[in-house]
Amino acid sequence: MQTRSIQHALAIAFVAAAGSLTSVAQADVVTEWNQQLLSSIQAENVAPPRAARMMAMVHLAQFDAVNAVSNQYHTYQGFLPCPTGTSKEAAAAQAARDVLANFFPGRTAVFDAQLSTHLGAVGNAQSRADGVELGQRAATGIMSRRASDNSGNNFTYNGGTNIGQWRPTGPAFAPAALPHWGTVTPFSVTSSSQYMASPPPAVGSAAYQTAYNEVRELGRNSSATRTQHQTDTAFLWRAGGNTVTPPGQWNQVAQQLVAANNLSLEDSARTFALLGMAVADAGITAWQTKNTYDYWRPETAIQLTGADGTMAGADPTWAPLFTTPNHQSYTSGHSTFSSAAATVLASLFGDTQTFTVSGDNITRQYTSLWAAAEDAGMSRIYGGIHWQFDNSAGLAGGAGVGAWVAANGLPVPTPGAVALMGLGGLIATRRRR
Repeated sequence: MQTRSIQHALAIAFVAAAGSLTSVAQADVVTEWNQQLLSSIQAENVAPPRAARMMAMVHLAQFDAVNAVSNQYHTYQGFLPCPTGTSKEAAAAQAARDVLANFFPGRTAVFDAQLSTHLGAVGNAQSRADGVELGQRAATGIMSRRASDNSGNNFTYNGGTNIGQWRPTGPAFAPAALPHWGTVTPFSVTSSSQYMASPPPAVGSAAYQTAYNEVRELGRNSSATRTQHQTDTAFLWRAGGNTVTPPGQWNQVAQQLVAANNLSLEDSARTFALLGMAVADAGITAWQTKNTYDYWRPETAIQLTGADGTMAGADPTWAPLFTTPNHQSYTSGHSTFSSAAATVLASLFGDTQTFTVSGDNITRQYTSLWAAAEDAGMSRIYGGIHWQFDNSAGLAGGAGVGAWVAANGLPVPTPGAVALMGLGGLIATRRRR
């Protein structure tokens, strides 16, 4: 496929640009807090775009805290001076705890228990105290930076009744979810429209009719055309309510890759921070596209019209395999999240990796990140809730976001910048003494 070729080219191009990964020590403190984040998202039923924002914030705070000690990469929120000997583990744990407690105050006791375990493993009291203070600053900084990012500016949108226009679907007929999300400030890309898709096919066009006929057959709840493998793919990648969400599934992939490559704490923190920025900006990009074109879902179109856009071929009894989500169809959030994540992870590890994905009591092994992203995208057609052009445009947009983050997010500093950061750390140490 053309998309696959593009993805492989992007992965090869950015392996060198992203910097070399260091395989030194296990990064348990980072991956354990990532798992705590995913558990909290699942328990609190957080919507995917909001979950992705949380992933970026938690792991950028962790990264900046850890990186402040080693000065290995460019920071996100600016250099945070700290004394020599500051515990990276304590800093990472405290930063994650503070951001998570802000998001999930009802789970603070759970976070405090995990924090106590991690801090207890740091033997030197001064190193531990310096790490705690550094982690607190990193968390406060990222929360302050994102306090006015428009993520809280929600409003109600109920769609319309024009041909091709999105409208609520059953059984809940709920308003559009997060119609403001395209206005949220991105973490890395220059704007929410930087990788926004071009307009979708016109209703009744040849491209539309091809996609219409495909999802009408493959996505029907009682489809005789959809294979068992395709049905399993739909459920594997469904990641609906009270799950880790679609971007969370890619965090689970990252956990496996970090462990398999035995990354250092710095590189583990950077991996999850880059992934967090990529899926967060993918969500912002997808929702900007959704709310720009306001395109209807297959369920609405098939029940009201035929492939040519007239009422002649409508099937009022048609129902999808999955309940249609309450937001616009074009583009697919799943596809955008997945290709952004696969692109970033391929830039760090290479596309050819062995890992598993689990969902709805199904587990599948993959040997290619991009193959997994393609499956995730197709799962939405098999589920009857997206058009093929939603998928292809989402994959392309997400790949663009991921490539941008891989090239521009948290790069290796120049030698002159390294010297300046080292001088900053020396000054901080002398001031403390």
